[in-house]
Amino acid sequence: MIQRVVAKQHEIGPRMCRHRYTADYKSAPGSMGQRCPYPAYYEGLRARAGEARVAGPMALPIDREGVCLFHSTEIDWKRTNGFQQRFLELVEILNADDGQKNYDFAEFVFVGGGEGILRIANVTFRRSALFTAAVFPDSLVVEHADFQGGIVLDYARFHRDLKILDSKIGGLDCSHASFAGLAFFSRVEFLHYALFDDVRFSGTTGGVVVKFEQSRFHGITSFSGAVFTLGAESSTVFWDSRFDDFANFQNTRFQCHVAFEDVVFGFVTEFVDTSFDSIGSSARFRGSAVELKRIEVPVDALLTFKSTNPRDKMFHHDVQISFKEDPAGTIRFDNVDFSKIATSSRLLLTRLSKLGRVEIGAGCIKYRHQTGIRSISVSQSNASLVIELCQTFTNYFTQSNGLNLGFEIVDRDESRISFFYFSDEDISEETFLERLAQTERGLWNLLSARTDRQLPILGEAAGMLSTGKEDVVINAVDGISALLGTFFRVGARIALGVWKAADTRALLNAIRFNDEGAEDRASSLQRVLVEKYSGQTLFGINSQQNNLLLPMVAEGSAKLASGKVRILFLGANSLDEPLDLERDVRNIRTSLRLASERDNLEFHQEWAVTVDTLTQAMLENSPTIVHFSGHGLESGIILREGQTESKVVSADALANLFRLFSDTVRCVVLSSCYSEHQARAIRLHIPYVIGMNEKIPDDAAIAFATGFYQAIGAGREIPFAFELGVAKIGLEGVSGMSIPVLL
Repeated sequence: MIQRVVAKQHEIGPRMCRHRYTADYKSAPGSMGQRCPYPAYYEGLRARAGEARVAGPMALPIDREGVCLFHSTEIDWKRTNGFQQRFLELVEILNADDGQKNYDFAEFVFVGGGEGILRIANVTFRRSALFTAAVFPDSLVVEHADFQGGIVLDYARFHRDLKILDSKIGGLDCSHASFAGLAFFSRVEFLHYALFDDVRFSGTTGGVVVKFEQSRFHGITSFSGAVFTLGAESSTVFWDSRFDDFANFQNTRFQCHVAFEDVVFGFVTEFVDTSFDSIGSSARFRGSAVELKRIEVPVDALLTFKSTNPRDKMFHHDVQISFKEDPAGTIRFDNVDFSKIATSSRLLLTRLSKLGRVEIGAGCIKYRHQTGIRSISVSQSNASLVIELCQTFTNYFTQSNGLNLGFEIVDRDESRISFFYFSDEDISEETFLERLAQTERGLWNLLSARTDRQLPILGEAAGMLSTGKEDVVINAVDGISALLGTFFRVGARIALGVWKAADTRALLNAIRFNDEGAEDRASSLQRVLVEKYSGQTLFGINSQQNNLLLPMVAEGSAKLASGKVRILFLGANSLDEPLDLERDVRNIRTSLRLASERDNLEFHQEWAVTVDTLTQAMLENSPTIVHFSGHGLESGIILREGQTESKVVSADALANLFRLFSDTVRCVVLSSCYSEHQARAIRLHIPYVIGMNEKIPDDAAIAFATGFYQAIGAGREIPFAFELGVAKIGLEGVSGMSIPVLL
């Protein structure tokens, strides 16, 4: 029996409520756009009860403004008239009314008793409960409730605390709601979905302000666009909970300390453009601004952290990541600042990346030293030459300093290319930047040759062959030939009128580490390019410098063995993710069989390559070109080990192997994903090495190989063959032209 509450009310004539639903909400109940129906609804119930001679519900109180108890904003009057009991009475009435499709509580103003708490306990809502744009001036505590049809709280406003405890919710939609106090969901099952899109959490109480604990999200969960603007000493915590389906945190803004502790990310979870910006110093409160502690990523699950803006890395504050056990699924990072991740966590992620459980993708700050991202304006004329000059600079730096240097493209379109240089060498940042500036000066000094005398650097290097310093000469030769090759292509563009001074500035900026006089250098370089590096002039310069260089190289070089070009194809397929290696080989064989130089080519192949068959094939064939096709990780290429097992061969191990065959091998092609790191290690011993700077699609790998070997079969040199291979990817209409890298 529902207790009747008798309280004085303001009589204002016919019983009706002046409240009119004015907002057009996404999940609008049927009453939207109409006047509140509840006074008339109660009158109808009373009339039917009178006809049946049974006790009916009391008339719905109306305040002095003509608004019913449910919509009135007179807080004290609502308490006096027993709002909480009349609301629970309404739930019971609607439960018994089979004509109602849902519970329409839209724009209700909810108040509790004298203690300022509205309690809903042990209540079953059989249909969807619509609280659209409801206002909660008092705290709301829901315990042991069963919302079988779900709850819609879109645009609701909670001025104080919300606590939902030990309850089941068919589906929850809190889109655009606002929470000014605590928001606790404890031991709650979200059976179908939980939507917190564009929610605002702004409670400033110290400690945990937003908490999801011991809860389970069975269906889709979304915090897209949600903002957590809490106090400097406040936290958002997800603890001992599980996401079984897609969990979306895209564009979520955590402006507070946030922790995911003992959380299971069971399917696909995406932190895409998520902002982790601690206000004040929440790190003092818990140790790190972002904590993912003892999380679990089960088999087939994918957890992604990604920023789509290459100039704004994810993570601006300290981050800790640990696992309850090694993830069986995959964790992917794209455009993430790894320098903000605690050392112990970073080492753990590096170890897991070698196992293939963690993917550290493009744009991540993951190296000991990285320059800032530099953006170069490019045109159709200069884009490829900018990249070519970057490759020349990294090669020259490595040889000149004995330190590895790489560059990574983070964004590229028709008008701009963004990239950075990096190194993992154990040197100070100051030394790193000094070496970059010195190497830039040294590379440009190679161009100081005049047609009537030697290059200054070669004048110093001429006597070094007898002292065992051949590498100095080789590095100079490589640098000059690479620069002249670039400038020959520039000269052709100048002659055709498609190269301007702005293109020269872009080219210079690609390797600029000395700002002083940069504009003057750009103008001077443009003049040199126009005067000396176009048309017949460039051919004359090449002839003069060849006359100087070739005798010197011949003096210290052993005579290369003459004979056929031997190509060794090494295939290492996977039983789990097989590649179309047979089509790869078939296309290569066709290219070589139709080649004009086919009589000077030999092709050998080795399948299901293991460490033993790799070394044996190298010894038996003495190859000129070694082509590996198979799977790879950043940590190494994957070979077979027995019938079903695989083995990762590291970059250092590969470099050591090819060092032993450097007298015969002229080019190594690593047609495997993420093989640029291995290629750079091998490049220390082999003149040309081709690797892949990310995961390469099967069709792109096959197209590249086809074009590459068409050029080899026509007697062209490796750089030209590489360019044709890249062009073939574009001609086939598949993506991946920027993935192959020639070192």
